[in-house]
Amino acid sequence: MVKQLVVSIAILLTTVILSVGGAWEDIDLWTLDRRMDLVEIEPTGTLSVVAIDVRTLRALNQWPISRRTHAKVVDILIENGANQIALDIDLSGESYPEDSAILADAFARASGRIILPIFFQRDGDRNTTNEIVVTRPMALFAEHAWLGNVNVSPERDGRVRRGSYGVELDGQFHFSLPALLAGRADREKLFFHTNYSIDTHGIPRISYIDLLNGEVGRDQIEGRKFIIGATAVELGDQFAVPKHGVMSGPAIQAMAYETLATGTVIRQTDTPAVIAGLVVIVFAGFFLQKRMSWLQLQLIGIVALVTLQAIGFLLFRNHAIDLNLAGWSAAILLVCSSAILSEIARQRRHIRQQRLENEYRRLLTTSVVNDSPDAIIIADAEGQIEMINPVAEQMFGIDRQRLAPEMRLSDILPATLLQATEADGDFPREYLLEDMSGPRGAMCLRYTLSRSRVPRTLSDDETTMRDLVTYTFHDVTERHAAEEAIRAAHRQEQEASRAKTEFIANMGHELRTPLNAIIGFSELMTAEIFGPLGDGRYRQYATDITDSGKHLLMTVNDILDLSRIDSNKVSLADENIDIAEATEACIRIARSWKEAAGKTFAIDFDHAFTQLWADAGLFKQMLTNLLSNAAKFSKPNDRITIRTAIAADGGFCLTVADPGIGIAAEDIERVTEPFYQADGSLARSHEGTGLGLALVKAYMKLHDGQLRIESVQGEGTTVTLQFPPARLRPAHDEAASVMAGA
Repeated sequence: MVKQLVVSIAILLTTVILSVGGAWEDIDLWTLDRRMDLVEIEPTGTLSVVAIDVRTLRALNQWPISRRTHAKVVDILIENGANQIALDIDLSGESYPEDSAILADAFARASGRIILPIFFQRDGDRNTTNEIVVTRPMALFAEHAWLGNVNVSPERDGRVRRGSYGVELDGQFHFSLPALLAGRADREKLFFHTNYSIDTHGIPRISYIDLLNGEVGRDQIEGRKFIIGATAVELGDQFAVPKHGVMSGPAIQAMAYETLATGTVIRQTDTPAVIAGLVVIVFAGFFLQKRMSWLQLQLIGIVALVTLQAIGFLLFRNHAIDLNLAGWSAAILLVCSSAILSEIARQRRHIRQQRLENEYRRLLTTSVVNDSPDAIIIADAEGQIEMINPVAEQMFGIDRQRLAPEMRLSDILPATLLQATEADGDFPREYLLEDMSGPRGAMCLRYTLSRSRVPRTLSDDETTMRDLVTYTFHDVTERHAAEEAIRAAHRQEQEASRAKTEFIANMGHELRTPLNAIIGFSELMTAEIFGPLGDGRYRQYATDITDSGKHLLMTVNDILDLSRIDSNKVSLADENIDIAEATEACIRIARSWKEAAGKTFAIDFDHAFTQLWADAGLFKQMLTNLLSNAAKFSKPNDRITIRTAIAADGGFCLTVADPGIGIAAEDIERVTEPFYQADGSLARSHEGTGLGLALVKAYMKLHDGQLRIESVQGEGTTVTLQFPPARLRPAHDEAASVMAGA
């Protein structure tokens, strides 16, 4: 990957340097010429060329044409409503003064609609600094006309491709003739690319002699702009251009005007855009090389080249944008070539790797089999041994030096084990060899069989297949012994659990009898059935004895209930329970507790469902335990809410919520463990054995339900009993309830 990245960076740097250095310029110019060959743009129709052509030269039989004659042509155009007249004719030299005056008067009558040419030349012969020499029309002409630059400069391929907006000279900007005609100029760029896709045949040409002889109608002149200049090849004002071959100077000026007037100035891709495109292409190629084959990359490269050319053509045709694609195309070709070279190198590495792998495979079977920690025996379908590793030799007590070439499985494997391997069934299997000789005695083996078909060459022209069977034996004696020990320990644990359950049951009976007596006699003393006790403190002591006895009896009962659940001795006595009635009964009991003094119990029931198929006693005990916790851990005057709802799975939910002290997040998972106290300190402010929620969870499990606890410390606790949908009975389905109870 690093090598590929280096190659991609090298391609990028190479293409960027060549692009900046203009290496692709000739290709881009050739591509631009081909696009102009395929595109044809209609001219505006607002400009005509008055051509001093061969017919004119023959008719007038003079060169240069007299200025008096030029004056007649200008007057004819002005009189017929010409919009602007640009003369691409040198009027800088002296001539007949009378003719010059006549031409100047014609310009004056044109009222600012005349454009005369100026030329810029470097005088390298007279001044070693190559001073720019400006050739201007004579002053008597210039005062009645606009001056426009008509210089054209061929590119390095000899073709005139660019027009000029004007020239900045000595702090003054001189507009070009096409810019003055079109009324558009860009002083920052100075030059623009002429669009030779414009149809030259759509630019009307009027012969100078026809205009002079009055053979051109007013409809061909009125409202139009004109360029007057020499177009005859004999006059030498000819230049090579794209698409059209050779054009005269006035025709080139006309094409420049139409380019500006139609808004089709060719905009070329600037250097930052070319570089950005190169970066995208090269790094896209880098990422694609990692994700697809070289052939796919070639196809993508071809599609990309075709797509770029199509986009370039469409941009040129629709928006006159010349997308320079030579550099991008070169980058695509280099990326594709890099992929091909990488594939060739990869194939070479693959062939070399195949040779190494063939040699490796020759040693692989022997090395793996010999180094395996398992005993491995390879035999053919008839049981003749092909290979045996050292572990198998040691396991079955085989002496390699005495190993006969034709030894079979029956010669080394015990008959019972061989029979076991031939029996039908799935693998792996285990087999206990109890008659193994040696210090280890019995051995437990875990073994598998795998079948293979391998070629057996009989001759150069024919290859047949044969079957091999691989026997793999793994010594699991220690694991087998450990599993036996675990099973023995589990049996001991079960016996200990049964003993514990029996002990708790017996102790429960032994504890209940004296506790009942203590509670009964203390209640008699508290009630002073046989007369007053005397000192009032005796009555208080008797009350305390009664309360302590009841608390201890409740704890014993809870422990016995948990013990009965653990020993699976609890069975449900299911019946249809009226939820509202059972809840009211539990609330009446709760209101009598001293912890509930001043607290409010609110009921929020969904009465669409009022009956539940459950054990009524356990249901009340669960709800009583939840109310006890809510009362115990809430603050004075708090509101304890009991509500019902239907769960998402269609089950029944009974929720008890209190705004009390809440439970810490780390304690929520453990509060349902027997005897666990969220506040385990000796100074805790709330009494309890920690069995209430444990019993509720166990009872809900018997009902195939769930106990959910949500709590935020300092904000309160919400405990939900969620029963499965099968235990819910709709209020209107009384018949179904009766049948279910039956």
